[in-house]
Amino acid sequence: MEPPSPLRLAVPACLAFLAYVLCLYVYRLFFHPLARFPGPKLAALSNWYEFYHEVVLQGKFTAHVKELHKQYGPIIRITPSELHIDDPEYYDQLYARAGRRDKYSYFSGRFGYASDSFSTVHHDLHRLRRKALSPMFSAKRISEFQPVIREKVDKLCQKFTEYQKDGKVLALNRPWMALTTDIITEYAFARAYDQLDSPDFQDTLHEALVAIYTTGQFALHFPIVFPILDMLPDWFVLRAQPVLQPVVGLRKDLARKVDEIRRGINDGHKAVAHPTIFHELLLNADLPEPEKSNARLGDEAQLIVAAGLITTSWALTVASYHIAADRRVYLALRAELAAAGVTGAGAEERDWHKLEALPYLGGCVREAIRLAHGVSTRSPRLAPETELRYADWVIPRNTPVSMTNAHVLMNDAIFPEPRTFRPERWVDDPALERFFVPFSKGSRQCLGLLLAQAELYVTIATVYSRFEFELVDTDVSDVEMKHAYLVPYPKWDSKGVQVKIKSAPQ
Repeated sequence: MEPPSPLRLAVPACLAFLAYVLCLYVYRLFFHPLARFPGPKLAALSNWYEFYHEVVLQGKFTAHVKELHKQYGPIIRITPSELHIDDPEYYDQLYARAGRRDKYSYFSGRFGYASDSFSTVHHDLHRLRRKALSPMFSAKRISEFQPVIREKVDKLCQKFTEYQKDGKVLALNRPWMALTTDIITEYAFARAYDQLDSPDFQDTLHEALVAIYTTGQFALHFPIVFPILDMLPDWFVLRAQPVLQPVVGLRKDLARKVDEIRRGINDGHKAVAHPTIFHELLLNADLPEPEKSNARLGDEAQLIVAAGLITTSWALTVASYHIAADRRVYLALRAELAAAGVTGAGAEERDWHKLEALPYLGGCVREAIRLAHGVSTRSPRLAPETELRYADWVIPRNTPVSMTNAHVLMNDAIFPEPRTFRPERWVDDPALERFFVPFSKGSRQCLGLLLAQAELYVTIATVYSRFEFELVDTDVSDVEMKHAYLVPYPKWDSKGVQVKIKSAPQ
């Protein structure tokens, strides 16, 4: 008997597959628990809709979702299984501190289902991991760490003085990133990367983080990407796709640093006056041993370093553009610093908590963070124990529901002329604090918010009491989000916030 030809076998298989896809699409459109929610039909059919806007169009889904809300209303279905809400009044309810909130497991694929606290899906495990880290990010510990922040800022100011003497043009994005990298790596390992010593600040993690975030956007849809990269030898990745080397290299380097602490090779914490994150985690944290493995803490290190440097450095970049672009803002900031006796030299005058009491400086810090957005993509949460409600809508239990920080921070009903850097809005209306959500809220609020704020207060107060920046071939498009890859990026051809440095007027 002659066996059936491959073609005859393939036809039924193809028909069966098409029938499956057709049934799936019919289910999603008409019978899915979210079928009654408004939104584009293509988004309800397939995640390829999101893929097109996120990957093909390079980080445009955040902006596109905002446009969808204008068409469909405040609650919409943006993928087959996820709802998105654009209503700042609902933020506190979705990101509530009370009650359980799980992370959407789909979003953990961004970094290959890493075991850091940011990627942790289940509420209880997240609480365990966060509890171990939280003491290192308390107000008391950040206050104790202030001398290091001031030391690094002073070191950067010495570099600025050299540029001032030479009259050279400097793109501020890179020194801000070098500064925040040296601060967070010193706090994490008692060993800074010393990127402030890099000639022209070339040795920053900018390229590595762009590679990580853009790869992560792709990995949301193909989560096998990171496990494959981890299995491949470094030399193979470097030869086959050099742009991906930082993705693998940074993760492995940080895991090695954890291992050095474990084996006693890195005893730097004995020589510094402040505690360090990973020495404390390995030596004192109340964690099960599997939670202290090199791989697990390597993932945590990548989160802490990346989050600790990129959002703060970008906020400094945004602030430096707007303060330089608006002479009125610069003079008002200078006047307040001078009236408070802040010369940028003494430690006492640059105490973080004392600087927080300066209202206009506080307004500059908040406007910088607001326009920098923090995490710029949506943050879904699942309520496993109860149904959520929005207006007349009942949301099924365990449905991923998201909001986007940038949509709240740029809401023109709350922040009139939202693209304008206006520090006095925070002075005139303290009620705006309710909508200050760049660090999210609730049990999964950004752990490093106090460290970020301390860095911003000390850096802005120090730098602007000593220097003035003159913009060179730079406009607002160099600091506005064009691509949302977890964090915001401006147009790809931006050369950064380019300036000439001058002494501050006396």
